[in-house]
Amino acid sequence: MSEQLKVQFTQRIVALQKRIGAIHRDFAGGRDADWSEQAGERENDEVLNALESEAKIEIQQLSNAITRMENGNYGVCQTCGEDISHQRLQVQPAAIKCIECAE
Repeated sequence: MSEQLKVQFTQRIVALQKRIGAIHRDFAGGRDADWSEQAGERENDEVLNALESEAKIEIQQLSNAITRMENGNYGVCQTCGEDISHQRLQVQPAAIKCIECAE
C-alpha cells in the first residue's frame, strides 16, 4: 500500500508544481496600464500568493510523508509513537500525529 501512496503523493506533488508554474506565468504576464484594472490585479495577486503558499506547504508535507514511508515511520505518531489510525490517514494522508496528540 505504501508504494501506491508514494505514487499518489508524487502525482499530487507534480500537479501542485504545475499549479505553481501557472501562478508564476500569470505574474510574468505584466500588469494593465489602467488604474482600476491594476487594483483588481493586485487583489488577484494576493489570492495567487496564498494559493502558491498553500501549494508549497502541501508539497513539503507530502515530500516528508514519502521520506517517512521510505524510513518505515509513516503512520506512526511523532509525539507518542503510537500508530496513526487508518481513518485519520485517509482524511489527512500526511498526518504526523495521532488524533489524540493533534488535539
